[in-house]
Amino acid sequence: MFGKARCKICGDTVRLVLKHLNDKHPEVMAGSGSKSRESMDKLVKKYFEEDE
Repeated sequence: MFGKARCKICGDTVRLVLKHLNDKHPEVMAGSGSKSRESMDKLVKKYFEEDE
């Protein structure tokens, strides 16, 4: 989705946002329920902000 994004939870700058959530914040992925593209987009917008 973004070139680089900053995690709102830990402040890390990452390129692969879903991999970062799986690796560093598995509780977020466990609570997400559905794995549809729409729900993944919502997770990215909720937990990451675009980094300039």
